[in-house]
Amino acid sequence: MFEFQIPYKENYFHAYGINHELNQPAIYFSHANGFNGLAYKALLNKISINQKIISYDLRGHGKSTVPAEPKKLKSWRRYSNDLINILEKNNEPSTLIGHSLGGTTSLLVALKRPELVSKIILIDPVLLPLTYWLGTKAIQSIGLIEKIHPMVRGALIRKKTWTSKEEAFKYFSGKKLFRNIIPEAINDYIDGGIKKIDENLFELNCDPKWEAATFKLTSGGNWFNLKKSKVPTKVILTPNSFVCSENSQKKLRQNMAQIEFVILENTTHMLPLEDIDGVGNEILSFL
Repeated sequence: MFEFQIPYKENYFHAYGINHELNQPAIYFSHANGFNGLAYKALLNKISINQKIISYDLRGHGKSTVPAEPKKLKSWRRYSNDLINILEKNNEPSTLIGHSLGGTTSLLVALKRPELVSKIILIDPVLLPLTYWLGTKAIQSIGLIEKIHPMVRGALIRKKTWTSKEEAFKYFSGKKLFRNIIPEAINDYIDGGIKKIDENLFELNCDPKWEAATFKLTSGGNWFNLKKSKVPTKVILTPNSFVCSENSQKKLRQNMAQIEFVILENTTHMLPLEDIDGVGNEILSFL
């Protein structure tokens, strides 16, 4: 993988490329909330045979410098509009792959600007029920979301400094979210998501307040954007997915004319960083 920058006004999205010399449309990979484009290096290397791939740091994540003010984040469409801005520079439609927030981002792009997209692969995309979204809006309106919503609360109290990358690795390895993630991916997550402040201080690139602001919005409101689509779609899920339930899958089937689902056993929501071979093979079969 090599690093480069995708200009955005006076700032940029930081990106990682594979097989950039190939004369073909790139595959664009969008990561999960709180993660970064480099964290998925092992998976992207797996699927990179004869494929040009670009994995970028979303706004407020990794090494991207585009403005990310938590109070100004009003919708996940901010992320999809960013990706549209990137794709508009291309001459041909691209394949989009995304995990969690990145999956939802890819779907929103395909629905809003289908001419920019050839196909999409969604890895446990966050498509929570409308009732969940309404409930979140309600507790947010009375000022309790930071106390009640577990993901928001967890982000706001997240540890964000370490004395070394080794200390950070030990810390993340002991966290429940990372318990099944392969060590290589944890190291890549650290390399792409932590910056060196001085000799004895490393700090998260993604501001916990930005991560929390993203969790506050959830994605239930995105059902208002769902419409009939002919973009070929593959959805790769963990068993009994919480973020993309059977009801959510049903709604997708009703609107996506060309869609297929696959469930990978013995995985969690972090499946693209856990089961590299399983997720990679499913992606390759669809490509």
